[in-house]
Amino acid sequence: MAEKKKNRRQAKKEIFGHFERCFDVPRLDYEKRVKPIRNKTKLAGVLAAGIVYGIGFSIGLFGWQSGAVDVTMFSKLVWIMMVPATVAGFVTWMIVSNRREYPVRKEVNDYIDTIEGPEGMIWRYAPILSEFRPNDHVSKRVLQRSQDKNFTKIDPEDYGKAVSAIHTILGNSSTNPLSIEVTEEVLANLSLAVAPAYVEEPIY
Repeated sequence: MAEKKKNRRQAKKEIFGHFERCFDVPRLDYEKRVKPIRNKTKLAGVLAAGIVYGIGFSIGLFGWQSGAVDVTMFSKLVWIMMVPATVAGFVTWMIVSNRREYPVRKEVNDYIDTIEGPEGMIWRYAPILSEFRPNDHVSKRVLQRSQDKNFTKIDPEDYGKAVSAIHTILGNSSTNPLSIEVTEEVLANLSLAVAPAYVEEPIY
């Protein structure tokens, strides 16, 4: 019995060790890596909204002062101009944010391609998610696309969340141990897997 428990613990260590060799968790944490970029690009959106609103307000003010519009119309214009200003701010933020995020997205996508290889990698840990997070549909979608070899459809942000979820489960396996069935199934999946080649970690 003691020998069986020892072998089970060893198998879990083997799974966790393989996972950490294949997946650089901080590097794949897309959401955390782009958060500073998104915060900065929000300022561009606010600036664009302010400029559009300022122009509209100035035109309305000029019209009111010159007598072209009455005070009621001017008040309405003040509120109406908030709509195009908001739209302009949002669109500007999206454009600037996407441009700034592109280098990070490309680097993470290239790294994911290296990890997944021709046969996929992360899907091999699917039994772990099924046991501990059966309702994590985002991560399940990532794993399904990995198994289907549909790598171009994998979103790097979702991939990072799936990696983080599996890493957290494996890291807490002493508290929430994997079942024998899941352990054996994952080991069987990994037995045919080829670990990705080492890729130098970028500076970020």
